[in-house]
Amino acid sequence: MKKDILIIGSNPNNEKINHPGGQLTAMTNLIEYMETHDISYDVIDMFRSSFPPKSGKEKLLESWDKYKELRMALKTNTYKGGLVFASYGLGFWEKLFFSLTMEKKGIKTLFFIRSGHFMQSVIDKNYIVPFKKYFMNKLSYIGYQGGKWEEFYTKVGIEDKKLIKILNWIKIPQYKIKTFSSTPTFLYVGWMVEKKGVIELIDTILRHKELSKYKFIFVGGGTLVEELTKKVELASARNITFTGWLDSSLVGEFYEEADVLVLPSHAEGFPNAILEALSYQLPIIATDVGGVSESVIDGYNGFLVSPRNEEKLYQAIKNLGNSLDLRREFSKNSQAILEKNHAIDVNCQKIFDLYNISIKNKQ
Repeated sequence: MKKDILIIGSNPNNEKINHPGGQLTAMTNLIEYMETHDISYDVIDMFRSSFPPKSGKEKLLESWDKYKELRMALKTNTYKGGLVFASYGLGFWEKLFFSLTMEKKGIKTLFFIRSGHFMQSVIDKNYIVPFKKYFMNKLSYIGYQGGKWEEFYTKVGIEDKKLIKILNWIKIPQYKIKTFSSTPTFLYVGWMVEKKGVIELIDTILRHKELSKYKFIFVGGGTLVEELTKKVELASARNITFTGWLDSSLVGEFYEEADVLVLPSHAEGFPNAILEALSYQLPIIATDVGGVSESVIDGYNGFLVSPRNEEKLYQAIKNLGNSLDLRREFSKNSQAILEKNHAIDVNCQKIFDLYNISIKNKQ
């Protein structure tokens, strides 16, 4: 059977997924776009829960099952193109092997690494760089999310002609008039793990007593929840709340009530929380990692700080907390950036243009 595109990534219909992530949100919007525009597709579902972590043997057995599924899809269908969402570690090599299999079958493939931890893994294990460079240059296209990604791939040695800039996509919402509290609420959304910078954020809040007049809400779960909860309780910090993972509708309510998003990650691809914050017209405090600087412009719609820099993080929180006018100005600018950079029609269209897939609007 002839189809337009084969996708390797998380399937939004997987019932085992109990909270959304960046790739899942991207896939949800992409599938809706394809169905609206009459694009035929198959998805090899590569969802793998991060918690509890699985053994290497379990991962390899899962990979083998997915590879057999891929081979069956290639045997029974023909595709104009392929899209592979990749990560780092074993996930990188797994998706790379799948991509090379598709290329061998004559399917030009867009290989899209969405995890900022891939950059760090290359720095930590630079002896592997020649192998990654060699095999990635065998692929037709390498997708990247702006910001520091292009410079990174150039240093790795990926051919310029293969690099395709595609920013995260989202349906532009019908905007409500954003209102701000005179006493602001700062929101964090994501995994409660060390690499997300939550330890530095909590320490910054507790160290500077003047921040106690602001409310801080942490939405998400992970390995540090218990430790950080105890630390906050010992400090009697009543302005800090942990909610755990929530349904997307409830998360939306927190975005609506928040005044500022804070995301002090050590590494990112392009975090979904920033995309969501832009859609709720929030000012953003974030670290300058991955593709973040593409849509958080320092002094325009937020502040960019260096990872692990608690003093700069404190100054950014204080500056936005003390100025209602600045929060209002940054809010308007976040709306403008969302419309300019992240419209689903523009960014998804780039994928299908690579394969000359015609776009049709269903009536």
